[in-house]
Amino acid sequence: MLSKEDFISQYEKYTDDELFAIYSNMADYSDEAKEALGIVVAGRGGVETLVERQREKMIRANEAERIRREVVRLSVNGADVSFLQKMVTSTILAPEQVHGIIAATHDETQRERKDKQIKPRTVLGSVIGGSIASVLGGVLWGLQMIWSGRMFLIFIAGLALLSYGSIRLFTRQSGKNTVVVIATIISVLAALFIGQLLYEIIGYQQ
Repeated sequence: MLSKEDFISQYEKYTDDELFAIYSNMADYSDEAKEALGIVVAGRGGVETLVERQREKMIRANEAERIRREVVRLSVNGADVSFLQKMVTSTILAPEQVHGIIAATHDETQRERKDKQIKPRTVLGSVIGGSIASVLGGVLWGLQMIWSGRMFLIFIAGLALLSYGSIRLFTRQSGKNTVVVIATIISVLAALFIGQLLYEIIGYQQ
């Protein structure tokens, strides 16, 4: 069993967040742990100071989230960073913090917007990547049925990963893009069809 000194040694390494989590669940801890927590918290200004720091941290986190939501809303209309920095302000966070949040959120929304765009590369990459995955996946699917004489449905998940990975490689876009999703489904179905065809041609002859 840990002594009070052992708990003090541990708690001194904890962040305010970790100490506050323990303080919020004091009933679940031993008397030694409670006493040690009281000593460590007192060394950091006391319970009231710890609670106040957590409250201020929550306020700042909520303010940062408000700024992010506002930037996302305004970015829909194509607003640039300089415009956003003029429009979105805060009385809680420092200007440099606000500008940092705005820049990071704007970059993220721009990347997501580009990811969802349907461009010629999206279609062409989906066709090329999906075709390669269909043929390769179909051969593998057919071979496993020929060798085992059974269908292992878990391999369908592998076909889906193969198709999605190949399509994403050629399009450089993710599953947030509608074309990528549709192409992945078609590629998997095509692989299953090719595999079944190989099995019927080769498997039945064995």
